Amino acid sequence: MPEHTAAQIPTAELIRLEWRFLTYGALMSFWSSIGQTFFISLFSLEIRTELSISHGEFGGYYAIATMVSAVTLFWLGKLADKLTVFRLSLITIIVLAISALFFSFISGILTLIGGIYLLRLFGQGMMTHVYSVAIARRYKAARGRALAVTGIGINIAESIGPPIIVLMIAAIGWRQVWLIIPIIFFLSLVPFLSLLTKKTALQENSIGGSNNTQKLITEAKEFKREDLLKNAEFWVVILPLIALPSFTITGILFHQIFLADTKLVTLFHWSKYYAFYALTAIIGAFLSGFFIDWVSARKSSFIGHSALLIGLISLWIGQGSLALILFFSFFGLASGMITSNTNALLAEKYGTKWLGEIRAATQPVTVASSAISPILLGVMIDIGFGLTGLMVVLIIISAYPVLASILNFNLFERET
Repeated sequence: MPEHTAAQIPTAELIRLEWRFLTYGALMSFWSSIGQTFFISLFSLEIRTELSISHGEFGGYYAIATMVSAVTLFWLGKLADKLTVFRLSLITIIVLAISALFFSFISGILTLIGGIYLLRLFGQGMMTHVYSVAIARRYKAARGRALAVTGIGINIAESIGPPIIVLMIAAIGWRQVWLIIPIIFFLSLVPFLSLLTKKTALQENSIGGSNNTQKLITEAKEFKREDLLKNAEFWVVILPLIALPSFTITGILFHQIFLADTKLVTLFHWSKYYAFYALTAIIGAFLSGFFIDWVSARKSSFIGHSALLIGLISLWIGQGSLALILFFSFFGLASGMITSNTNALLAEKYGTKWLGEIRAATQPVTVASSAISPILLGVMIDIGFGLTGLMVVLIIISAYPVLASILNFNLFERET
């Protein structure tokens, strides 16, 4: 068959030719869930009961562990520029599996903080960091679609994970879940890792594309970390686009048990609505992917942030099942679009040569944002704030990324 570039072939053909590396990314994305807030928060009730701590206290310990993991990631993330994808992935997988096993043995505040630190650093942090940097590097003009395909992994985890984990906790206990999950995780990736991470000819020739994407690839300056930190646009526009959604999404997921109570539904009933989340997250990821490859990440970023705002309003003022359907649908759409757009935006704006350290520079702020959210909202819950109080705070915070994404578009337009 004639040689194609990644941008010249249909998405279905891209998946057929590149299924190995895309499967690698999807699996890494899926298993990053072990360190994600939505996963850890499912064990909140059992942990708080055993350790006799409140919502706010648990949020505080979560924040401490998350903040320390953010600082660690600032330095650890640079390894993505130094080690091969296979080698760094293997190290990350092994350490995360050990960390998950350790979490089953937590017995006090110190071990709780240590366990959360390891899960956040190697699950939410390094698993996501390693695969997203690799995907952004290997697929240039097809970057949006490749990130969309691999991002489906976390969407699937978010949809099937909560009801399965809730049932497993009820059936065998929360500590036993943490003994079983890392074994399945390890065996699903390590035996196939070498095959899945091999570089292909298509990845080597991932050029071409629309006038918009090709111009960005050609003209992108290769920023290093010191260049990034001197860039005013990074602080005013790019960083809020990345960090503030993390605050909102983490806060919602961490306190989902409380939110379910305010909506008068059980946690299991609440978790069933993740099916809507998963479906719309997948749709959002692919929409974002096509928009990125068609008009660029910078010009389409406002869509996902607007969806998040609509989802929050639906949860706040909506009633009954319809409110939950609308919330989870818009929440999923936002999650799918923002994740793909964020990873593409950094590569689009700052180049891919030093993408490991560039992304590692943004991660601490993002993780810090996700650390502040549980404790702030937890304290608000402890002192009597209800759904309205929480939603007003989150809506105000989430409005800025919508404005920042429009500002982002205008700033870029003046440059070109």
